[in-house]
Amino acid sequence: MLKYTKKKGILLKISMFAIISTYKKNLDEVDKKREEHLAYVKNFILSGKFLVVGRKNPIDGAVIIAHNVTKKELEEIFENDPYYMNGLAEYAITEFNPASFANGLKDILEKLKK
Repeated sequence: MLKYTKKKGILLKISMFAIISTYKKNLDEVDKKREEHLAYVKNFILSGKFLVVGRKNPIDGAVIIAHNVTKKELEEIFENDPYYMNGLAEYAITEFNPASFANGLKDILEKLKK
């Protein structure tokens, strides 16, 4: 069942994505492309599509929380990612519909859509 939030009498569907990357090569090989990968990812952070980005612990991949984007767009983004293009990482994309938010977070997400 899809979850909706109500704001000013309007129902809004809010979709978000959890993306889990898994490195396919050793960390030394991955790190050779890290600067190029981070420059690429920064575009989507600045556009507000990627909310949170960081390496997993232990470092065998990363986690990204995204919104204001479709699954198809995410697939295209990751197909052009330097890690993916060089066979260094694979990505699993999971869509979810948040039911609850920390105080103020919903308003921040709405502002990022603009």
